[in-house]
Amino acid sequence: MGRKKRRQPNSQQSLSPSVDVEGKLQQAVSLYQAGQLQQAEQICQQILRDFPRYADALHLLGVIAYQVGENKIATSLITQAIEMDSNQSSFFYSLGNVLKEQGRLEESVEAYQRAIHLQPNYPEAYNNLGNALQGQGRLEESIEAYQRAIHLQSNHPEAYNNLGIVLKKQGRLEESVEAYQRAIHLQPNHPESYNNLGIVLREQGRLEES
Repeated sequence: MGRKKRRQPNSQQSLSPSVDVEGKLQQAVSLYQAGQLQQAEQICQQILRDFPRYADALHLLGVIAYQVGENKIATSLITQAIEMDSNQSSFFYSLGNVLKEQGRLEESVEAYQRAIHLQPNYPEAYNNLGNALQGQGRLEESIEAYQRAIHLQSNHPEAYNNLGIVLKKQGRLEESVEAYQRAIHLQPNHPESYNNLGIVLREQGRLEES
């Protein structure tokens, strides 16, 4: 779901959720993290019957919809959550993920940038921003995004792998090799990085190493 700033009371919501409702939301989050999506969805729907403007429950429902491939529903729910509370970095991060999945790359970039504006130290948002920029062919900008993700979280194998992909596209093969090797060092069971590294080594004629 991504990191988020501490949620402040929403002035648009006439009734504040009780401690019991906050506890129910945490239960839904735990179920979601355990892969029990249907149970998490049911709890969110229960919360929203009493608090229809409860942004966190709307957001979690949207994330669940995204996980099961219901991207239009996910977009609607997460957008509603943002309308209720536009100060949550995780909401914009989730929206960026859904929009990217739909091929709406420019909107996805804007959503990730908004998440980063709200939470500048957000490595996952930078990594996914890099992916969206790469999809648009904005390679230099995507490199900057991946490097920023790595600066914030030096043990980020996905960012190194993605950086390697862009460097290869630019013909910077030795730098690409170094990025893939770093990804593998951080996550030895990362088959994509091994595959990508092998491709670059073969292009360099380093067949024994590939």
